[in-house]
Amino acid sequence: MGSEANAVDTVARETRDTKRLLVARSAIRAVPFNIINAVLLGVLFIGVVDPVAHAGWFTLVCGAALLRLAVMWRANREDRVPSTRELTGYMVLSGCVGTAWGLTPFLLPADAPPVLLQATSLVIAGMAAGAAMTSASERRVVIAYTAPALTLWAASIAMSGSWQGAVVVVLVIGFFFAMNSLTSTYAGTLNDAVQASAELREARKETEAQTEAMRRLAEQNDGAARRAEEQARANAAVLANMSHELRTPLNGMLGMTQLLQESGLNQDQGRLASRARESAETLNSLLSDVLDVARIEAGRFDLNIGDITPRSVADLTEKTYARQAADKNLAFEVQVSGDADRALRADEARVMQLTRVLISNAPRFTSQGGITVSFTASEQGHDRAVLRVSVSDTGIGVPESARAHLFNAMASHRMDSNIREAGTGLGLHLVKRLSALMHGEVGYKPNETGTGSTFWFELQLKPSQKADKYADGEQMTLDARRLRMLVAEENAARHSVLLGYLNSFNCEVTSVASSVEMAEALSTAAYDVVVLGLSLADGEPEMAAADIRGLPSTAAMTPIVRLDGTLEEAVLPGSMETLVRSPATADALLTALRSALEADPAAVSNLRRIA
Repeated sequence: MGSEANAVDTVARETRDTKRLLVARSAIRAVPFNIINAVLLGVLFIGVVDPVAHAGWFTLVCGAALLRLAVMWRANREDRVPSTRELTGYMVLSGCVGTAWGLTPFLLPADAPPVLLQATSLVIAGMAAGAAMTSASERRVVIAYTAPALTLWAASIAMSGSWQGAVVVVLVIGFFFAMNSLTSTYAGTLNDAVQASAELREARKETEAQTEAMRRLAEQNDGAARRAEEQARANAAVLANMSHELRTPLNGMLGMTQLLQESGLNQDQGRLASRARESAETLNSLLSDVLDVARIEAGRFDLNIGDITPRSVADLTEKTYARQAADKNLAFEVQVSGDADRALRADEARVMQLTRVLISNAPRFTSQGGITVSFTASEQGHDRAVLRVSVSDTGIGVPESARAHLFNAMASHRMDSNIREAGTGLGLHLVKRLSALMHGEVGYKPNETGTGSTFWFELQLKPSQKADKYADGEQMTLDARRLRMLVAEENAARHSVLLGYLNSFNCEVTSVASSVEMAEALSTAAYDVVVLGLSLADGEPEMAAADIRGLPSTAAMTPIVRLDGTLEEAVLPGSMETLVRSPATADALLTALRSALEADPAAVSNLRRIA
């Protein structure tokens, strides 16, 4: 409320000041006309009007007019708004000039030539109209000038005593009111125009302030992104060093316990040594998960791509974990469905790691019954397949209050105490992050029987082909880098918003305002995505998108994300471009970028929000 009141006061003050400035500027032109007309009329008065009266009248008109000019002279010279005192003085002197003109007919003798009477009437009417035009922004000045001039003129006519004089008086009165009405209309229009101009200036100032704030926010986000990236790399380096320091004694523990188990221990000693080895292996697995999470957060993670089949992964899972389930008196079943023998391109070790996390969690909450692992493969088009892995148990299930945070290790303090004490959280967080790197997703649902849980993950994979560009053992390095974005948007406010969003997404941004600048930028550098706004300086964004596809270089293949103010959906993926509803939100823009970069998992892995 306070800011709105201040804005209203500012507009009112600027409107008042502008009206006063108009009066001051008009004084420079109005005063000379008074003097010129006084000189011309004075020449006609020679030999007709009494010289003394003539001199007094001329002195009054010219003196008052010059003083009127002097009052506004300083304000004009200093290019400032006249003060209230100066405006009041100008109004009083305008009344004096108007009175002097109104007295003019009283100077003429009864036998004055008709042409002189006509000239006097014409000058009085003209000067009154001129005063109304030049001082219309301040009606007080207009009335101060015209009221005495026309009143005295009408009085001089009425003194004739004829009915023709009475008619002329009525005409003069009508002229006064008509001129006053026109002046009022003109003043109202002028006032509206001045007020609109003042409001426009205030709106522009506010827009500029918002733009500057968005620019500072974008710079802060950019700095925060760089600091976060540097911190993540530093953390990864620290954890790598810690890994070496921790694994050395841990490997010694594993080796010693294995030798101890093979040294002919009795049953109790063997059981203790077995427990020690299990604890060391669990610690080793936990350490690996911590390091993997750190590498993902730092943007440095490798996927070794090769041919796998759902059946081969299922067989390996059964061989690896069936005995562990049997040791805890739990049934263990592996099911395979769909096109289980279709070769897919994936990192088998990471798929097994995801499966291992879900399977290792199941026995912690299952005391009787069993565990079922299902592998399902299905095609989605000729170049995409989905591998779904689900792990079901017959345990106690997950409390409803804990389900929303199952895959977020950072929210483990919100989990149910039983879940937290069981040690889950980090492993499920790793499953979520690893799945995302392979264009997948994770989830949980309670079993339909009312007991137990089902955890699952789905991976978007490419089917293997003999002529595939990847070779077995290919390494896909998801190294940390800032994606390069080219933003084409003319509107400053919209550009600042896009810049702030993209900088917070770990992106480096190059900005252009026209399609010509966009083409030049694409010809000199490579960009991960082109983001087209709603307006360009030299054309429509739709045409700019077509221009990109027509470029005679590999830049024509650059993914395009374009804002659309008429879109009903938040994001609309497409083969040629991805559309985002405008005004765009951060979530919608991030989703659109990920959709546009779907074919480049390395780029998607680096497209992340940085707080």
